Amino acid sequence: MVNMEDCVRSLSIDHPLDTTPKYSVTQASKMVGISEHTLRYYDDKNLFPFLQKNEAGKRLFSEADLQWAKLLECLSNSGLSIKEMQEYVEMCSVGDSTVPQRFEILKKQENVIKEQIKEKKKQLKLLQFKLDYYEKWIERL
Repeated sequence: MVNMEDCVRSLSIDHPLDTTPKYSVTQASKMVGISEHTLRYYDDKNLFPFLQKNEAGKRLFSEADLQWAKLLECLSNSGLSIKEMQEYVEMCSVGDSTVPQRFEILKKQENVIKEQIKEKKKQLKLLQFKLDYYEKWIERL
């Protein structure tokens, strides 16, 4: 089993991430721009393998957890399902032997996003054409 430092090592190349739990869900939400509900949901789905709780059972986020939350949100926004995210997190927990599989998951999502960008560019081009058309029409009025 991998520890927290191994799991998030790729998130911070320049400096080690602090793993001291100190931020409440509310504080973490404000710091990373992810709703409290989403952070709790991710935790309920076991997407925070190292998240700790205080004596009262309240979640406490470390700097490393905050960076992990940003990665989870990126994966979600790229179109990964919760199930796929769970598989990714599990692979991270297993360790370096799963790096090729994790690479493939991210490579696949990169291709998905590239296709989405391509489609959005087409949509933008059509909208710009119509805006130009209407702008010229308005000038003639």
